Amino acid sequence: PTGHTVPVREVRLAAGAGFVVIICGEIMTMPGLPKAPSSEKIFLNEEGQIEGLF
Repeated sequence: PTGHTVPVREVRLAAGAGFVVIICGEIMTMPGLPKAPSSEKIFLNEEGQIEGLF
């Protein structure tokens, strides 16, 4: 097809995977993992009950 314009908003390099990722228009990407895992917030309280789960 001809006569189309693709609005490229951003270009990202995923060097580890070997990809060049093109972000177009209003596309949203999936969020990455947090710096600290959620398991660091799980603990036993004074009564022996688990706290910090989702």
